Amino acid sequence: MISIFICEDNPHYLEMMSKCIRDYISMEGYDMELTLATPFPDKIINHVTNNKVNGLYFLDVELEGQQTNGVELARAIRQHDPRGFIAFVTAHPQYMQITFEYQVEAMAYIQKTGASDEKTIQQKICECIKNAYNKHVTRADDGRFIFKSINGRLISCDYGDILFFETLKGSKRLVLHTKKRQYTFYGTINDLTKTLPKGHFFKCHKSSIVNVNNLTEFSKEELLNGKDYIIMPDGTECNVAIRKRKELLNMMLDNNAKKD
Repeated sequence: MISIFICEDNPHYLEMMSKCIRDYISMEGYDMELTLATPFPDKIINHVTNNKVNGLYFLDVELEGQQTNGVELARAIRQHDPRGFIAFVTAHPQYMQITFEYQVEAMAYIQKTGASDEKTIQQKICECIKNAYNKHVTRADDGRFIFKSINGRLISCDYGDILFFETLKGSKRLVLHTKKRQYTFYGTINDLTKTLPKGHFFKCHKSSIVNVNNLTEFSKEELLNGKDYIIMPDGTECNVAIRKRKELLNMMLDNNAKKD
């Protein structure tokens, strides 16, 4: 998941950029969200300081009425999200030189040219989103599951966001349940078992693989009560084979002991 942030002091541009971003990521089906759109740099600093973020940031260079300008904000962001994607937005091209002086790596510079050319600004925003997403999903980072969806789009999910995988009945497709949404892609449970990290994911049924780290105490109670399924945090049911029940319980206990 990529979180997108906007810091822009002009209300018109803030609204225009927000709508452009929401519409584009919805149309493309990207695993992204507009997390925060604000004229206040401190709000973005507070968020990236207190949350683990893979971010794309659209930052106005000159923020009127604020003690922090966009370049200083970018430098603060880099301390917490060093691999984040930053695009500077400004109506004053001469300010671009400041970004070099602060040695803040930027993926793009977008110039505000007035309401008559907003389509060009929107096009550049969409290009930034596309480039950031493609770079994100192809990074060889640990801790992420990368796959192609049914429509051929490359998707990247943090392991921590995955709840479980299940076979879509009557097909050679799998459904990936995450904390926020579901994805469908081609594959088999047996092949998936070979690629997922051991100790975190467990094949609990011939048609299901569960992320043990996201099971709750309620899940444990269901298993202890002899049920052949567990209710996941998103409300869906994950099948559990009777012969796998004890092993899954032991994995849950081991993981809880490690956390303690």
